[in-house]
Amino acid sequence: MGQSNNEISGFLAELASEATKKLEAERAVQEDRETIKQNVNAALLRTFQFFNLFTKHLNALESDVPRTYALDAKTQFSQLKWKSGMVEFRKQSFADNALMDYVYFQVKVVSPEPVVVIRRWEQYDEIKKDLDAYGLKAADDMYELWRNRSQKATFQVNLDPELIIWMRFKGNYAGGSIDIESNNLDGFGAANGKLKAELLQSNILDGIGRFLLGRSSSLPQELALVMDFSRNR
Repeated sequence: MGQSNNEISGFLAELASEATKKLEAERAVQEDRETIKQNVNAALLRTFQFFNLFTKHLNALESDVPRTYALDAKTQFSQLKWKSGMVEFRKQSFADNALMDYVYFQVKVVSPEPVVVIRRWEQYDEIKKDLDAYGLKAADDMYELWRNRSQKATFQVNLDPELIIWMRFKGNYAGGSIDIESNNLDGFGAANGKLKAELLQSNILDGIGRFLLGRSSSLPQELALVMDFSRNR
């Protein structure tokens, strides 16, 4: 004999309940993903807005930057002065509501006079590699210097006194974080890290700004803990 309408209705109600729970779970996951996306996008927007005003103010002030970058004990970029800063961003597409892809910030600081590097000839390739990695420019023609090398044990290179510091904040929408790349941020060299989007607030951005200007001796702790400076000199 066939099942009664009540038995059929009860089973269908059970299936309906299971389907509803599944849909609610999927909706919750989708809402979580949307929240994560908005958190990342908001963090990048905060970052751009901060550095946009930061560079505008400092480009007008041209402040002294009491920080020192040392290639060695005798070769140092010091008595630095803010020369120019810029910031830009890119979105993931041209749509009006497109999410932000990354924010790039750069500042040029300058020493009052050229910086001199003295090395032994066997260190030529090493110093040339370092100059490229740190974005430093030799005022001398390195090729001519090598081609006309003398019998002396050492050589001298005059560096352009300009130093570039940059940071790139890229949205990691899958992980809900901001991937940070930098060069010459805290000493010479590259440093990378990952920071949860909701942590990238004004206090950390303020801390970065103060550190860049030499008004703080260290980066914000939340940032310093996630940055890998192992390749810095």
